[in-house]
Amino acid sequence: MAVFDEVGDKRRLWIGVGVVIAALIGIALFRYVGTLLFAIFVYYATRPLYRQLDRVIDRPNVTTTVTILFVILPMVAVVAYAAVVALRELEQVLASSDLEAYRSYFQPYLRVAREGNIGRLRDAVTGGSGGALGSLVRQGIPGALGRVQSVGGFVFSILARFFLMLTFLFYLLRDDQKLRRWFYESIDHDEEIVAYLESVDDDLETVFLSNLAVIAVAAVTAATTYAALNYLASGGTVVGTPVLLSLLIGIGTLIPAVGMKIVYVPYGLALLGLAVATPTPLWHPIAFFVLTFVVVDTIPDFFARSYLSARSGVHMGLVLLGYFLGTLAFGWYGLFLGPIVVVLAVHFAHMIFPALSNDFLGE
Repeated sequence: MAVFDEVGDKRRLWIGVGVVIAALIGIALFRYVGTLLFAIFVYYATRPLYRQLDRVIDRPNVTTTVTILFVILPMVAVVAYAAVVALRELEQVLASSDLEAYRSYFQPYLRVAREGNIGRLRDAVTGGSGGALGSLVRQGIPGALGRVQSVGGFVFSILARFFLMLTFLFYLLRDDQKLRRWFYESIDHDEEIVAYLESVDDDLETVFLSNLAVIAVAAVTAATTYAALNYLASGGTVVGTPVLLSLLIGIGTLIPAVGMKIVYVPYGLALLGLAVATPTPLWHPIAFFVLTFVVVDTIPDFFARSYLSARSGVHMGLVLLGYFLGTLAFGWYGLFLGPIVVVLAVHFAHMIFPALSNDFLGE
């Protein structure tokens, strides 16, 4: 009997140690739960690509790096392109308004946007081109240092989360099979648990991969549509930045409820304002709204989501509800947490709950 008591005490001791370790890990991850969830989203969205490359390369580290670069490089290109376009638009606003006096402060950076000269950007930052930044610092060093510190802290926080996301993603892609094998061996390959987790895993891949597919389809469709519209337009260019707008529209499909409308509706209203205030033809904003709603918003979203939802064991309406309620309940990272909760709940209701209810009622 003493032996069993000793074994029981030892088991309770190890359970206590495990709870403490889990609590410490949970506390560490709680502040970065959004970063982890975004890494999980990218993991499921890129896992099919990783597995295809792994069959060819057969070197996990190289395969993982190539897969991540395939995702990260386009993101960096979009951000850089958006920054250049924003600087050019800023120059136009400053030149055509009462803010012309402030244009000299941004002149070195505006010149970089026009000419694409990285050397000029370095000179602008170091004060070798224009000296506007150095002049501002000399005029108010304490205030300038305070602002630099605030901006530096914000930038460091963003970069830290970015590299943390990359770390999560790297090891999820490279070591997911090892983690899966360890867990299944730990539970002695229990059929019920394995079947539940495999179903959840398959549907999460389908759901998150469908998001990536809808983003790509919407962006390509928008770029093609706007290029054709600009080519056929007789009264001048309708969409000034078709590539950037198309990429933003693709990303906008992730936003619950409104989707890409959060991008193209304000842009269309701006075109309408230009048509009212300038000689721009009125049919420009009308054609933009009609083509975007019919060709870009409705058709790709309907066919892409319908095709991909047919491969999933979860109703697409429930997934969309998960996106919407998850965002309302948890904030921006609910965009990724909501679908995960929906998939877990649906498979629990189908596979686990009936057996539990029968056991409960049988007692």
